[in-house]
Amino acid sequence: MESQHFGHAHALAFNEKQSNQSEEASCSRCGEVVSSPSFSCVECGFYLHKNCAEAPSEINHPLHRKHPLVLFPNPPESEEYADGYICDFCDKIGKMFVYHCSCGLDFHIKCALFSCNIAEKFFGELEHIAHPWISTDEQNEELESAECFGCWNPLLESTYFSFDCGFNLHKKCVELSPEINNFSHQKHPLVLQFNGERFSCNMCQKPQRRGFVYCCSSCKFALHIKCAELLSEINHPCHRKHPLILQFNTENLPCKICLETSQKFVYCCSSCKFALHIECVSPPPTIKEESHQHPFILFWRPVSFICDACGLEGNYVAYICSTCSIIVHTKCIFLPRIIKAVLHHHPISHTYFLHQHECKSWDCRICHDNVNTEHGSYCCLDCKFFVHVNCIIKRERWYYIVETEKKDEKPLLLTDIAVDSITCVIERNEAGEATKVKHFSHDHDLVLSKIIIEDYKCCDGCMLSISTSFYSCSQCDFFLHKTCAELPRKTRLWYHLCQNVVTLIANNVYECEICAYVRSGFSYNCEK
Repeated sequence: MESQHFGHAHALAFNEKQSNQSEEASCSRCGEVVSSPSFSCVECGFYLHKNCAEAPSEINHPLHRKHPLVLFPNPPESEEYADGYICDFCDKIGKMFVYHCSCGLDFHIKCALFSCNIAEKFFGELEHIAHPWISTDEQNEELESAECFGCWNPLLESTYFSFDCGFNLHKKCVELSPEINNFSHQKHPLVLQFNGERFSCNMCQKPQRRGFVYCCSSCKFALHIKCAELLSEINHPCHRKHPLILQFNTENLPCKICLETSQKFVYCCSSCKFALHIECVSPPPTIKEESHQHPFILFWRPVSFICDACGLEGNYVAYICSTCSIIVHTKCIFLPRIIKAVLHHHPISHTYFLHQHECKSWDCRICHDNVNTEHGSYCCLDCKFFVHVNCIIKRERWYYIVETEKKDEKPLLLTDIAVDSITCVIERNEAGEATKVKHFSHDHDLVLSKIIIEDYKCCDGCMLSISTSFYSCSQCDFFLHKTCAELPRKTRLWYHLCQNVVTLIANNVYECEICAYVRSGFSYNCEK
């Protein structure tokens, strides 16, 4: 049957079933492969999905009540949209028709229509989707990394909407109430809506660019879906005396589990000054980490313990490996197995303890206190190099993680590369000192002198005044401290994280990475 034009020069034919010609055709509005039912103009090769063809020019979306969403044939003309738009529902790029709002919200046609039907509970409109609810037992690699378009938490956390339909939604996110009253904001109800104003959650203080939030726009108060579902009161094994109440951490109490302090909502017993971060309340019962051959099992501790991985005290929550007889902090499960520290030329490995024949007593190379060999440390046994776990890990700029398979690679030694700045020694005195040399930084020969200069002269290497032995040029006003002239042309700097060889360069104006001063003269440069 012939139908209306939908913005095309010719009348379009309605196709209830997909034809051979449309098998590889793309919809002129959404750009996706055409599937039945659809409209087409075979003469021009013009195709439209039925849903795209009949999409209204405006939608009053229940999840965005401020303004209507307006259908445009192209994204707005601005630098922000130069490469297309990112859909605020599925988080994927679009370059063709878009439902746009001046608030900055953008949606694919199918995403706008689908989310509108979900919000209005028009499940009859979704009957074309086969097997809409899938059990969390059915998993594959793609699903393991997928996230729910509503709450942006892992899709496999609970029963979810069919992945094959192109939409990722938890069943519980489809069934959300459009409006709730929450104890954390008693002035007004919180309304379910798209996070068009990009609010951070007032409870966990974490941002969420896309997805649904419960929000009071007038008060600029928003809660993530997950945070809105939190219980206002819990009983917890870490504090059996009283229930813990979810409240703002006005007293800035540290969390009894992770020992960190933050000004946000916590579960708290005010009378006992006992607080737990929301994310610390329910640690996973089992953690499997690739660096350890056995799983770690959650173990609630009513008293403190010493962590076998780092040697520091822990409270309440521990993880144990009964096979290896070790007990560790949660965060220490994820300690990197091998790291490259700037203080040492070999990679250093984490170990839970050291045997008596391997080590008797050694000091940490950072804090110089004794390293307890019965607890974890990082070490290079070949060089008898040891550091406390916390001394190196807390200094993030001092190390990087090394892949296990690369740990046996031999480091490039300075003896393997040309390192001299003096390119040629022309004359030496009886003591063997180089008295006349050629230097990479200057075209003329330089002569060694120990005469004190009465006029102020500065070294062309370090830019400081000349006061000791120096090399000078008889043809021009060029001076170098003897120590500056003898600086290695190529070297490694212990505080330089990547540990690549750095090269000495001259006549260069630069900003020092350490002191941030702009200087001229010699500098060490890392090409990486």
